[in-house]
Amino acid sequence: MATAPPDPSSFPREYVNASNAARIVGVVGVFHFIAFTFVSLRLYVRVFMVRAFGIDDALILMACALALMSWICLVLQIPHGLGRHGLVVPVDERIKFEQITFWKTVFSDGVAMGLLRISMAISLLRLKRDLKWYRWSLFAVMGFVVAYSIQAISWLFVYCTPFSGWWEFQWMNPFDPRCKSFTLFVNLVYWNISCNIFTDVLLGALPIPIIWSLKMKLRVKLYVIGILNLGYLAVLMGILKAVYMLTTGGDPDAIFDYWVHFWQNLQLNIGIIAACASFLKPLVGRLLKINTSAASYSSYPSNRAYGQRSHGRTPIGIETIGSKYANRRRGAAVESHLDDDDEFELRTKRTGSPATAARSRRGPGGLSMPSSSPSPPLHYSADAVEPPPSDTNSEEIILQKHDAPGHAIVMTTNVSVRYSNK
Repeated sequence: MATAPPDPSSFPREYVNASNAARIVGVVGVFHFIAFTFVSLRLYVRVFMVRAFGIDDALILMACALALMSWICLVLQIPHGLGRHGLVVPVDERIKFEQITFWKTVFSDGVAMGLLRISMAISLLRLKRDLKWYRWSLFAVMGFVVAYSIQAISWLFVYCTPFSGWWEFQWMNPFDPRCKSFTLFVNLVYWNISCNIFTDVLLGALPIPIIWSLKMKLRVKLYVIGILNLGYLAVLMGILKAVYMLTTGGDPDAIFDYWVHFWQNLQLNIGIIAACASFLKPLVGRLLKINTSAASYSSYPSNRAYGQRSHGRTPIGIETIGSKYANRRRGAAVESHLDDDDEFELRTKRTGSPATAARSRRGPGGLSMPSSSPSPPLHYSADAVEPPPSDTNSEEIILQKHDAPGHAIVMTTNVSVRYSNK
């Protein structure tokens, strides 16, 4: 014979009035505001700075919108018992509470987390498109995410018959015969958690060997690797969610701390922050001294340093992204090392050596000496550097739009050197 629920009026006033709703909604709201800020900055960079808005940006925007919806669901649950002891919440209010919980789980834990991981995988594809194992590994991860996300959403609709049992009776009795066995529920929880951890670890580990092989400063490598692996914080949130799901499942007082959905919301928002952080380098790179390949104009060292006078109208120099390493394959011989923070190198092709010409005109002590025969004109050319292959580009390759057409600029400067015996 079923035992009648206790009368709420018999509980102490402190127990009846206790509520954690402000803490739950407040903490989740702060993390969502941070996530929304990161998404906004990412979209600003992608649309207005690099002008390369892509599918991954659209997906992360959708995930952020669903995270906002999840937070709104928490607010809507406050009048129905969020943060209160389950025994003092009327049954009809608790049913409304659990109905919101069900749809919140479908869209935030099912759809949003899937969109987030697919967006991260598409972003990582830019890093090394020409490496087959890397490319196909990311495609496999995306396929796996789609498959287990569909499975995770589908089982919510078939676990109970009808699926409205999630809010009508299952929360009161996890062993209700109208729902599948509780053992199956536990096994599915373990399976989904394992899938989430597996994909998060893969998305964090796959780009590490690629980034480590790029020719960039060590601090920049560590920065990029660290940013891409912020997703491990989301893994931690997912583990905490799983622990509370297995330890508080079926507990009518679970809504007092609401730990399962508290950690689920933090997992989603931290994942969004991690997915957007690597795109903010154009905004914070100078501050963190990691701008190694931002486009910049620079003057070529004065020709007078070589005792020459240039008759070309255009200064020798080119503006490229990642040109420091791409030009090494063009037989470059003259280097101009600019500011160490920017780490640019200007490389040119030449048919004569200014340094050799300068030495031939100087005697002991560096005094200028007349030349018995004029030197042939020195011809310089600077070829435009096409977008470099991914193995030689900098960390900004993650932000590049590889399908954009290349721009070719060819510049030639003729330099004539004349000597006088006067």
